Amino acid sequence: MSIDPKVIALLGFGEAGSAIARGLAAEGGWRGPSKPGDNAPRRVIAIDTALDKDARGTALGKEARRLDVAIADRYTDALSDADLVICAVQGEHALSAATAAAPLLKTGAHYLDLCTVTGKMSDEDRGAIEAGGGRYIDIAVMGGFFKSGIKAPMLVAGDGVEPVVAWMNAHGFDAKVLGVRPGSASSVKMLRSVIMKGIEALAVESFVAAERQGILKEVMGCLGDVDATTFSGSLAMLAQTHIVHAERRWEEMGLVAQTLRDTGVDPLMTEAIEKSHRRTVDAHIAPADGKVPPLDEALKILSEKVVRGR
Repeated sequence: MSIDPKVIALLGFGEAGSAIARGLAAEGGWRGPSKPGDNAPRRVIAIDTALDKDARGTALGKEARRLDVAIADRYTDALSDADLVICAVQGEHALSAATAAAPLLKTGAHYLDLCTVTGKMSDEDRGAIEAGGGRYIDIAVMGGFFKSGIKAPMLVAGDGVEPVVAWMNAHGFDAKVLGVRPGSASSVKMLRSVIMKGIEALAVESFVAAERQGILKEVMGCLGDVDATTFSGSLAMLAQTHIVHAERRWEEMGLVAQTLRDTGVDPLMTEAIEKSHRRTVDAHIAPADGKVPPLDEALKILSEKVVRGR
């Protein structure tokens, strides 16, 4: 069954909310001229509790009014007009937004949760929305709104999400069905962030030291072996070979840490890597034959013998 919302509500009108509003209001976008048979014009409304509270709040209010988006600083009965609600507040405010919105939702309204939250937090948001009669959709935004606008790639999870994804892709979004389990999209984003934000921190540590030594161009140029294959393939190879080469790499990271110290860079990330590799060394899992196991086997060994919970 397809969906055909006439009113869309945006919870949060910061970078994400305003980017989505611009996409919806663009020429040829969802809020374009009414089509034959439409009983009402399409409307976008917004709620942002920071509205006109400070310089940022004043700026977002001006942007909303420029886009002809009716914006308020509190959750009002106007929210009950919305057929589709897109929540794009900061993750720490996701549950309070869901709790405030839930009693006002139109029965059956789709609630798209774009907040950066854990899987458990997503479950809490879903509980509040479903208690209010809404249909919760878990969405992980996998790119940046600043660069991509409404086209920021999204993974969508939940029961019966296919019509929602079809509507999104027909109206300017870039959405992909992940699966039926709510919370799984949020978990994918969290675990992706382990890699991407970790690489960000590593790049800062490495590139600052390289710049201080006058070899930044050379350091960046020596990453060509990674460019020669897929990024995910390179990561998989590192996880597989970690089983065999953790000790050698641990010893190398000790020298790397000293190099950074000699350059005046505090090796926060490097010391963490050194500690992580030492954990593997101490587990004595290196195969006697020196053969690199398949990825699934390597991860099984690491999960059972190295990476333990607290």
